[in-house]
Amino acid sequence: MTSGDTAADTYVLGTEPEEQERLRLQHELWRPAAIAAWERAGLGPGQRVLDLGAGPGFCARDLARLIGPSGRVLALERSGAYVAAARAAAAREGWGQLEVLAVDLGDPAAAASPGLDASGLGTGGFDLAWCRWLAMFLPRLDPLLDLVSTSLRPGGVLVAHEYVHWNTFGLHPDGTAIARFRDAAIASFRDAGGDPDVNRRLPGLLAARGFGIEELVPLPVLGRGSDPWARWLEHFVTLYGRELIRQGRWTEEDATAAADAMARARLDPGAYWVGPTVLSLRARRGEGP
Repeated sequence: MTSGDTAADTYVLGTEPEEQERLRLQHELWRPAAIAAWERAGLGPGQRVLDLGAGPGFCARDLARLIGPSGRVLALERSGAYVAAARAAAAREGWGQLEVLAVDLGDPAAAASPGLDASGLGTGGFDLAWCRWLAMFLPRLDPLLDLVSTSLRPGGVLVAHEYVHWNTFGLHPDGTAIARFRDAAIASFRDAGGDPDVNRRLPGLLAARGFGIEELVPLPVLGRGSDPWARWLEHFVTLYGRELIRQGRWTEEDATAAADAMARARLDPGAYWVGPTVLSLRARRGEGP
């Protein structure tokens, strides 16, 4: 696990500028799927939205555009570096409808954190809550689910894009080196307290809290040659491979073998990547108390 500005900024994937750039490119790829899911959930002007685990604020900016000046986006993020980046972007755009607060969403007292008195968290005032690749990193899900349950209005919706089958990550047909990377990455997520397949559990946990499960849509990933999806997966192997070497889960020889396999795949018309399968989940809070 790499470190950002403070101990609270410690992330499996880090918060350094190179990682922020990777997140920007990643968001551009996944942006259409996110916007489509929000639109299916009924997102529109004037709504109140929670962006949970907002990172540098890429989704928060899109949400702010979509809800307009009459709405409100409250973006919650643990990392001080990411909070600063998201606030700076909101200031540049002049978006008074976007507020960014530093909150540890794995903390059972998150909704009662200092400085959140006027945020509206826990008061049932939000129409939509959104997260992407947040729950998979949380050692405890109850704080997040408690916050969603108390912050959404009756009939409000949670939209979550989380992985359901990380083991599908692979490069074919010559995938031995990438398979070693996949297994090391999964182990690193689990040893840090996360669950890379967390969306296997989320629908049941939400249903037990009185949410209606309205949508479960798999979002598979396939990349070929040097297309954007292949480049995204290559970049992740290269960048996170360094961290796996630091953790002692992978070796320089593994990294060289993976680089060679990726180079061959770019030139092989029969080679292709399969990414970890994401599940788009939409759950609606019940109308009762």
